[in-house]
Amino acid sequence: FAQEYLFRLGRRVLMMSATILDRETFCSSLGIAEADVEFLSIPSPFPAENRPIMFCPVGGMNSKSIEYTLPKLKDAVKMILDEHEGQKGIIHCHTYRIAKYLKQNIKDRRLLIHDSTNRDEILQKHIDSKSSTVILSPSMGEGVDLKNDLSRFQVICKLPYPFLGDPLIRKRMKKFPNWYSVQTAKMIMQSIGRSVRSGDDKAVTYILDSDWQRFFSKIRKLFPSYFL
Repeated sequence: FAQEYLFRLGRRVLMMSATILDRETFCSSLGIAEADVEFLSIPSPFPAENRPIMFCPVGGMNSKSIEYTLPKLKDAVKMILDEHEGQKGIIHCHTYRIAKYLKQNIKDRRLLIHDSTNRDEILQKHIDSKSSTVILSPSMGEGVDLKNDLSRFQVICKLPYPFLGDPLIRKRMKKFPNWYSVQTAKMIMQSIGRSVRSGDDKAVTYILDSDWQRFFSKIRKLFPSYFL
């Protein structure tokens, strides 16, 4: 598809992204010969002190551990909300189950939750509100601009692994060995990028899923230097 709909339209093709991450996986998944590619990685202009990432493990969030971990996750999120009283933020839940659990068990009027039908409406409500609202969302890891005071903190409750029940995902995993890890790392970086939108913007990120330590140590080399 890439050759037919994109690459044939020009003699030179320039692809730009903050989350290419792995040259080999990027090229192979698009059917590009690596010998035909020049790859340039540019440092981030955003100061590291403006975008700290705090790893605060509360437990595993996989299917075997989530029931035991959810109450601990709730307590951690409550502490973070208290720490950031008076500030807007976003909580990346990855699943509706986690979002609903937090909404039902944390009695805080700041929390806004959406479903599959009113995502944009809730986002606009957060943007327009003069109070320190916080979005609970499984699907705002990409394409959302929460600049400046629209988000001064964000929480990653669960690592955003692609859904293994999708046959297309399983096929890609089989065909491209690093694809699954790259997709997960890319989604983490995209989520972190929702709240720091310029060189003078500031936000802190909390990662609560204990599996982050294992995942990060395994694929550390995939992350760009500015993330590390």
